Amino acid sequence: MTGKKVLSVAEIARELELPESTVHYWKNRFAQHLPSVGRGRQKRFKPEAVEVFSTISRLLKEGHTARDVMDQLAGSYPLQADAMPEGSVFVPAPQAAGGAMEPALKMAAAIGLEIAKSVGEGIRSVLTGAAGGQDVADIREGLEAAADRIATAMRETEVLKSENAELREKLKIMEAEMIRLRKDRREMEKYLLDKIKAASA
Repeated sequence: MTGKKVLSVAEIARELELPESTVHYWKNRFAQHLPSVGRGRQKRFKPEAVEVFSTISRLLKEGHTARDVMDQLAGSYPLQADAMPEGSVFVPAPQAAGGAMEPALKMAAAIGLEIAKSVGEGIRSVLTGAAGGQDVADIREGLEAAADRIATAMRETEVLKSENAELREKLKIMEAEMIRLRKDRREMEKYLLDKIKAASA
């Protein structure tokens, strides 16, 4: 590995023999586990980030999903609290073109983004407090409060998913009932026409 203090995306791509565009995508997708310095175009990666990129490459080649990779990284590498700029939220992998999300899924995605933002802000505030001499009990309390907020948001997401499933079932029943009513109407119209024809004959 190179002895340089920090590395650009292009240098990491060359070192790992990967397309630069792939490394660019991974640096955004897995930002919270990549040790880096700077922001935007000035962002550079610490030498230990090469190992993380290499792990990402290996796991994806083995057929793991991005979510699996994220879980593996969480268990093996520390979270980089300053990996994303202030006020930004994690953006998941782009979806297939034309895949319109349903309103409930949009709401769940928005909740997920809010969770990510809240976690990032919570970690930043805890780390800032720790740097200012805050004691361990306060840090633990802050982390527990953040965990409670995440758990609450996850429960709300599950409730939304459950309600969405119930609404789908009700919609199926209503559609079946409409089909039955249309069939009954056609049969009634036919019956009345036959009666009119018989009466006028």
